Amino acid sequence: MIKRFAAVVALGLALAAPAAAQTGDRSFDGVYSVHARGVEAGDFTYSFRQTGSNYTISAEREMKGWVGAALNRSQDYTYSVRGSVTSEGVLRPSQYQHQGGRRRDDRPNGRLVRAVFTPSDVTTSSVPAGMGMGDPAATPAQRRGVIDQMTAIAAMLTATGDPCARTLPVYMDGRSRFDFVLTPNGTVNVNSRAYQGQGVRCRVQFRPIAGFGDPQEAATLSFVFARTESGMWAPVTIEMPTDGVGVVRLEARRLTVNGQRLR
Repeated sequence: MIKRFAAVVALGLALAAPAAAQTGDRSFDGVYSVHARGVEAGDFTYSFRQTGSNYTISAEREMKGWVGAALNRSQDYTYSVRGSVTSEGVLRPSQYQHQGGRRRDDRPNGRLVRAVFTPSDVTTSSVPAGMGMGDPAATPAQRRGVIDQMTAIAAMLTATGDPCARTLPVYMDGRSRFDFVLTPNGTVNVNSRAYQGQGVRCRVQFRPIAGFGDPQEAATLSFVFARTESGMWAPVTIEMPTDGVGVVRLEARRLTVNGQRLR
């Protein structure tokens, strides 16, 4: 979902190893409202599945109403990710793709972008070919050990310990490189459509590094997570930058962990 997410969500972190890894089967599904420029502008759905040492992610962002019409569907995207979970519980993507941005070319569903992740690099391709890699493009050193933004969300929701004590090295959409630096920011009482109870709040520093093509400024964002009985952290609200509508706020409408809906 997203050019500074950019959003949304990598993880010298996520990729900091948790204290105890979980390599069994688990799942998370979230339905979110997208708030942009002071209005409820669309929907974001996110599904994570872990089976043994493998995981998959699917997600979709759709802008609606006058916002979607004004943007000519340029902010509508679908996402999919495949990867593996190490014995320490670290999520490592292997294949990422998104499709969307319909205003940018004449394909019915927008440009298709694929990224192949290895421990030392990321290779990106697109259909139609010729997608720019930003200015400046991320260097090989900057691409080493990164994760995509959808895996970054999964790394936070599967974190063992404090989800707010980590740095996420994100390579968003196979193009834009940035860090999310998360630090604890207290607790908050949540009373939303998806969850009622205490939430853990993270202060998030967005640090652009490379590949955006236009000047980016560091920003301070906010995430709120609910601790679930499964041990997973359900994202209740997430703020993230995008490439077209500034910072968007995702607010959960429905959260389901291992098939059980949160209240």
